Amino acid sequence: MKSPEAIIKWCEMMLKLHPNIEDANYFRAIIKLCKETQTQESTMVKIQRNTAGDSRVQSEVPTREAFDNANISHIKDVNNLAEVFCSMLKASASKHDWTKVEEPYATMFYDDMCATIRGERDFFDGEWSKLHYYEKERHHLKRSCPDDVTLIDVIEMVCDCVSAGLARSGNVYDLDIDESILKKALNNTVDLLKAQCEVIN
Repeated sequence: MKSPEAIIKWCEMMLKLHPNIEDANYFRAIIKLCKETQTQESTMVKIQRNTAGDSRVQSEVPTREAFDNANISHIKDVNNLAEVFCSMLKASASKHDWTKVEEPYATMFYDDMCATIRGERDFFDGEWSKLHYYEKERHHLKRSCPDDVTLIDVIEMVCDCVSAGLARSGNVYDLDIDESILKKALNNTVDLLKAQCEVIN
């Protein structure tokens, strides 16, 4: 099987030789997919299997050096995994409320807000509201919770409520997220992070 690098080079060569071919978009899509694969592989957290720092799984008394090394290794693993999680959170935050600034949704949002201010309709009856809260954005958990909800969505919702409250009214109201949603988000986040790890024996 060819590596992602080799596939990218081949696709780029085809595009350069035949820039107007009908399959140009196909080759571009392959290049994008290969680059995403490279990114995913480069961000995998490699965890060295080591039991020397845990009495529940260590059958023999370890040396002090092995014990210290196991603890240092664990701390490094936690830091690396936390960095991956933070990168995911930043990626999600960078797309926050994109339906307010990208067309055609931005115009829909503006029109619905103006109509509401003029008293012509209830804002939440507008087309944009339904798209924004129920179809396009993930973080409005009290209105619509995705099946694959994670703590990334929960934290984005908290950041949203705090920043919006302070900017618009000066008050941040108490947040109330259903316990079942939080439990699902926690379990899904565990699965998400496990998928970012590679255990090395």
